[in-house]
Amino acid sequence: MSTDAPVFCVNHPKTETLLRCNKCGKPVCIKCVERTPVGYRCKDCLRVQQAGYYTATPRDYALIALIGTIASIIAGGIAAALGGLWLIMIFYAPAAGGIIAEIIRRAIQKRRGKYIALVACATLVVGGFIGASALPILFALGARRIE
Repeated sequence: MSTDAPVFCVNHPKTETLLRCNKCGKPVCIKCVERTPVGYRCKDCLRVQQAGYYTATPRDYALIALIGTIASIIAGGIAAALGGLWLIMIFYAPAAGGIIAEIIRRAIQKRRGKYIALVACATLVVGGFIGASALPILFALGARRIE
């Protein structure tokens, strides 16, 4: 039998535990630990490790918003011009989205960020609506000038 003193979790002082983080060695309970491919780690060690993956700067987010909005306005205008050709739209929309995503990825030099996908999707939706609604308005304005 072991005569070791009981060990308590660093985050929950009343919870006895036998687990330790395999990186820093802190005693952690089952609520405070995450399983990774290399063993159990505390959430502090995971947060530090994951922060190294994200290299995007605020400038990158502004660039994503600018490029995404402009490109999706153009794509939305083309989509509005195609109108009721839904069969073509099934193939056009994913291709346009993929092309815009690749343009954004190259513009930010393949850096990663926690909210890049969210910002890109939001600008694509907003720009797509602007482009799709602006084309009929421009056609209407052009028709007035001809008359």
